[in-house]
Amino acid sequence: MLLIVLGLVLLAAGVLIGAVVGGDAELAWLSVFASAVAVGLLVVDRVRRRREAAKRESAEPPFADVGEEPAEERSNAAEVARPDAQVLVIDERPRYHVRTCEWIGTRKTIKLTLGEARELGFTPCGLCAPNATIAAEVRRS
Repeated sequence: MLLIVLGLVLLAAGVLIGAVVGGDAELAWLSVFASAVAVGLLVVDRVRRRREAAKRESAEPPFADVGEEPAEERSNAAEVARPDAQVLVIDERPRYHVRTCEWIGTRKTIKLTLGEARELGFTPCGLCAPNATIAAEVRRS
């Protein structure tokens, strides 16, 4: 788009120079018309880009249906997991997650320790299984 506008501006400049040198008013109006078309194309392109940006910003992350909360993790690994391990929670949602959880997507998260999340009543996500994941990290180290 910018190349087209640049071409129109160069055309307008050349036509304007020809109009001044030749003293032809019609050529001057052609230069004004080419400049107006270039401005119009720039405006249209700007509006299109803003709409695309607004669509991207309003696009829902994966698993965006807020009503579809993942099931609770069914694991006895909670006792083995470190209570100081970092987990993520989403405001107004009942589950805590590890940072690699696909359900989180691009949602805003809050970092808590595992112990704090449990104290506040959060339960583990069944999709990312944070208790089992943290317990496995404890066993590896």
